[in-house]
Amino acid sequence: RARDRNPTNATASSSAAAAAAAAGPSATPTRRGGSQGGEAQQSAATPPATTTAGRKKGGTKRTKQAMPKSSNKKKTFRYKPGTVALREIRHFQKTTKLLIPAASFIREVRSVTQIFAPPDVTRWTAEALMAIQEAAEDFLVGLFSDAML
Repeated sequence: RARDRNPTNATASSSAAAAAAAAGPSATPTRRGGSQGGEAQQSAATPPATTTAGRKKGGTKRTKQAMPKSSNKKKTFRYKPGTVALREIRHFQKTTKLLIPAASFIREVRSVTQIFAPPDVTRWTAEALMAIQEAAEDFLVGLFSDAML
């Protein structure tokens, strides 16, 4: 480092900095917040204990934002990410019931039938609707399992 840290030689370093400032721009990079000469003049006017106040410290940590202190409120328990999802997967693999609600699925089948089928096809048997729903759910389960590979 070019700057002398000894407080007795502070006047020598400030005169050298003033001469460098009068000579023109320097090739050495300047610190943020001021010129080279201003920091040396500040160190000459202040006691040696405060010379490091203008310098940026390298190892400072960022302060955390102030969080409101709760009065002895217990944190709610949370599982790690993915734990509940795996539990649900195991649960739904054990069950045999259909996952899509039957009433809404039947309503969608009837609306699609009105759009694509001839007008005289309006009635469905319960077994046919159940077979379509099972086939649709099987297709969706296979599609999602293939997507995750």
